[in-house]
Amino acid sequence: MDSKTKCDDIDTTDDCGEIDSLDKMKWWQKATIYQVLIQSFQDTDGDGKGDIRGIVEKLDYFVTLGIDVVWVSPIFESPMCDMGYDISNYRKVNPIFGTMEELELLIRETHKRDMKIILDIALNHTSSEHEWFQTSRRARKDPSLGKRDWYFWSPGKRDEHGNRVPPNNWESTFTGSVWEFDELADEFYLHIFGKGQPDLNWDCEDVRNALYDVLRFWLDKGVDGFRLDTMNLVSKTSDFPDAPISKPGSEWQPANFLFANGPHIHEYLQEMYQEVFAHYDAMTLAEMSCGVTPAQAVEYTSRHKTRPELCLVIQFQHVEVDSRDGDKWLLREWELPELKYIITEWQETLANNGGWNTLWMENHDQPRGISRFTTNSPRFRALCAKLLALWQFTLQGTNLVFQGQELGMVNPGLFSEEMNQDIETVQFWQEACEAAGSGQAERLELAKKAIIQKGRDNTRVPIPWTADPHGGFTTPGAKPWLPPCDHGHQWCQASQQKSPESVWSFYRAMIKMRKNYPTLYYGRYECLDIENTRIWAYKRRSKQTCYLVVLNFSPNASSWMYPEHGINLTGSKLLISNYLTAEETSTDDMLLLRPFEGRLYQLKV
Repeated sequence: MDSKTKCDDIDTTDDCGEIDSLDKMKWWQKATIYQVLIQSFQDTDGDGKGDIRGIVEKLDYFVTLGIDVVWVSPIFESPMCDMGYDISNYRKVNPIFGTMEELELLIRETHKRDMKIILDIALNHTSSEHEWFQTSRRARKDPSLGKRDWYFWSPGKRDEHGNRVPPNNWESTFTGSVWEFDELADEFYLHIFGKGQPDLNWDCEDVRNALYDVLRFWLDKGVDGFRLDTMNLVSKTSDFPDAPISKPGSEWQPANFLFANGPHIHEYLQEMYQEVFAHYDAMTLAEMSCGVTPAQAVEYTSRHKTRPELCLVIQFQHVEVDSRDGDKWLLREWELPELKYIITEWQETLANNGGWNTLWMENHDQPRGISRFTTNSPRFRALCAKLLALWQFTLQGTNLVFQGQELGMVNPGLFSEEMNQDIETVQFWQEACEAAGSGQAERLELAKKAIIQKGRDNTRVPIPWTADPHGGFTTPGAKPWLPPCDHGHQWCQASQQKSPESVWSFYRAMIKMRKNYPTLYYGRYECLDIENTRIWAYKRRSKQTCYLVVLNFSPNASSWMYPEHGINLTGSKLLISNYLTAEETSTDDMLLLRPFEGRLYQLKV
């Protein structure tokens, strides 16, 4: 058995013979997409927040890493109640990030480097400060103003004491009711998320047409597509029935199935494609908030459909493995086979039905993958980062990398009021404090633990670019909007880019390998030994090529009896491992993997 472990020693040829199928693939299927959370990426004007100029300055960094598409978090005008996902004007750039001219410069400079750029946009809701909402609330009493039905309004109900109450018991994803009473309109409006994020009524044709105009506006400026926030929520059950009681004793009940994947969702997405995306070579990366199954994802993305809808969806089932009953704040222990079953179902269902997967483990809403799927232990941090890169980059689909992931960033592991900037976390913490004041003191400690592990600010801390103050994110005298975490200078980007043994270099090697071994992104996936609680092994296969991935998700050395699963390593080639030194740890019937060791073999066919 030949072996290669140095990142710079990778053979860049692939004997895959399916050139015709590769030629038919879309650019976004082959891409590695890098998500930029602009607030925490690079600050160039010393105000403590990242900006558009900061992205422009780092474009060559993306080229060196091997990135194909830059995904930029919302840059639109916004009061920033929810990281810019509360948009007050779709056609203006938020001045805290820069100007329209700077954004147009970013688009041009990205294209000059043969990369593409997509913008993150929320079409399910706007900010309550948006002119559309302000007109709509006034129009409830004066219909001549227009936009009366652009949002969801209801007079509500009367309780037994004659008080006006919301029309149903739906719970907001940010706790509390989804309904808020508006004094000017004298009615309740619907907000699945925060009070400052009223939901648009997609059942109104004028709303849809206005949003299509927005998309065309940006596509005509040269953007290559969009990440569409909470896109499966744009059609809702229109009669707003009460949700069944699943949280006894709570006034508000989860109602995801009543406001996600609704009755007209496919009709509206097909219309959006025909009106907008059919006329551009653009990609749509749609977040499927509040739950979607693999079968539903096929309906959204399958190339076999006669009426196209979306290119890609972002699903969350694998990052809910550590939650109980769908509640992210209720922590639970999990076993590796649970994760395998989830990934295997998604890999097989989409591939077998004309769909295409997205591959990711962390983003602006989710904690760091190392902290969630492995361990924060400093001893294993680099190994775990590389193990997870091996996992993510050897599955079928399009890869999404979140900023700092390529540096092996982990959750800060701290709790402080200063760290709690996120609207969801703040509301959850306030609710826990109120419960503690009512005699449920233990709930406060559980809430702290949950925030440390699952809070959205975990991945929003600034990137450590250099060993300078604030990690070089901003000027030394500035105060970053979130406190940067100091895990040691060896983890900063500047140090890692110089080291061929770093996490950054391993990511670069895996991105390069994936481009040169196409079977890794489009070949068939076959899970082996699915009940094994330590080892995750699977094949990636095309007509003439077969690879074996073996990952030890345990902090202990683990053996794997590979012949029992139809594997023959005779004549195989070890393409890459996350350990720096190769050891002859295989026999005729067993592989012995070190703690958190991952290996990629090319098998003899």
